[in-house]
Amino acid sequence: MNRPAYTVEDVVKLLGVTPRTLHYYEEVGLLEPAARTQGGHRLYGEDTLERLHHILRLKDALGYSLQEIKSILDTEYALDKLKAKYKNNQSAENRDSILEESILEESIRLLEEVLQRVDDKLSRLQTVQKNIRDRLEKIQALRDRTTTTKSHS
Repeated sequence: MNRPAYTVEDVVKLLGVTPRTLHYYEEVGLLEPAARTQGGHRLYGEDTLERLHHILRLKDALGYSLQEIKSILDTEYALDKLKAKYKNNQSAENRDSILEESILEESIRLLEEVLQRVDDKLSRLQTVQKNIRDRLEKIQALRDRTTTTKSHS
């Protein structure tokens, strides 16, 4: 972790979350435990701010639950580990092509899982969108009929 530089108050101001949200995200494993000052106050680093911003985007923009977000973050972590393992294998004197293929296959599997989650979410959102559009059209048609009836009276 890079040098912690942000207090809870700083993070609250920068990202618009509550102190309780930060503490809760730590409790459920979405954020690493914060560093502490000698007085016991939490301090966060740039990497934690980036992760928190990513969590908020997944939550707010895509409507993911915290459980779904944790699953995506766990997958991203696994992919990062596979990437490092792949790079180490690439730089090794005796490259292991079986290991390389295994790493690539696992990376593909993990990314396909995440993509399936996104596709499922989009499908559900499109269904909700269609239902809302249908309701809107019905109400607009009713309004138009009511307006037409009043103008003929």
